Amino acid sequence: MTVRRSTTTSDEARVRTPQSERVEATRRKIIEAALTLLREEGFKSATLQAIARRAEVSMGALQHHFESRDVLMERLVAEVMAPLGDQGGVWPDPSLPLEQRAPEFVQRAWQHIFGAPNYQTAWSLFFGCKAIPSLFARIENYREEVDRGFYTQFFATFPELKSHPHPQGVASVVFSSLRGAAVQELFTVDAAEKVGSLEVLAELIVGACAHGAH
Repeated sequence: MTVRRSTTTSDEARVRTPQSERVEATRRKIIEAALTLLREEGFKSATLQAIARRAEVSMGALQHHFESRDVLMERLVAEVMAPLGDQGGVWPDPSLPLEQRAPEFVQRAWQHIFGAPNYQTAWSLFFGCKAIPSLFARIENYREEVDRGFYTQFFATFPELKSHPHPQGVASVVFSSLRGAAVQELFTVDAAEKVGSLEVLAELIVGACAHGAH
């Protein structure tokens, strides 16, 4: 007796693939292609035609999912800003010794948010969206919301700052420094210089907390 082996053709596999999965897979290809172009070539180069070529989809397929560049950019804004609101891995235990807590916070903040590739992509997108008032207003509102969460958690992680004469100023300097270091990643940055700057930032937090404790 001859046993007929079961084979699966690509057409059969496609039939069994739910439509929603295929749609989402195509959307992800387009989004990832757009993020790559923004990161590598900037906002102006991320045209619909260039994104379609990078994603290896037709213009018709791209516009089926994102009817205009503004609609796609709005999705990309949500994409790059999502990690800013997800701060679960950033904050060390407030009960840790200050000299351990401060550098741990700086390293985590850099690793999970400010030093991540999508954060550099975000800057390119934010600057480009400046010319789209409705979209930039949405970015600004989200930034304010995220900043409030950052500041609240920062003071909870470093309660010593409550006695500092300018706790809000300390937090502002810390986050401005992290953002500035992130922007520098758009250029060639010496690795030792970057490590040194993060260490100095941790020392600044320790010094500010010690000042507040006296």
